[in-house]
Amino acid sequence: MAMSAYLLIRASEAVRNNGYLEALEDLWALPEVEYVEPVSGMYDCVARVEVPIRLIFLIHKVMAKSWVERVHVLSVDQPVQTALESEEARTARLMRQRQIIKAYRAGLRRPAAAAPKLHPGDAGPAGAEKARTARLMRQRQVIKAHYQKGRRTPATSAPAR
Repeated sequence: MAMSAYLLIRASEAVRNNGYLEALEDLWALPEVEYVEPVSGMYDCVARVEVPIRLIFLIHKVMAKSWVERVHVLSVDQPVQTALESEEARTARLMRQRQIIKAYRAGLRRPAAAAPKLHPGDAGPAGAEKARTARLMRQRQVIKAHYQKGRRTPATSAPAR
């Protein structure tokens, strides 16, 4: 699998003062380099590279250039495709959990699997779910009444002419 990275390159003082267009073209000549952009700040250019085997070999090639003073490497740790695959696995796990919850609420037996070990205090007392639901419903009614009252108040408090 190919590895991607960004190289922050600081050019020597002589190249920096005389313009470094030729230096950037020299960097573009490397086949592993996808693009090069000049930047301002501590470094003079940023290069995005993709190497098939080892990044260190390319870094040695870049450091061997006479105009390069310093190279800082920012590796891209996880390719996008790998991130998407892990997201799909996460989605599948969540869908499985939803199936278990639906079966539990429908009164069906839990699918065969190892029962999770709960930490003390996680399970809650019997009827805690009903009490929590009742509390949330009361809160919802209070909030709804507050907003309905707020809508009526401006209309009734308008001064009559």
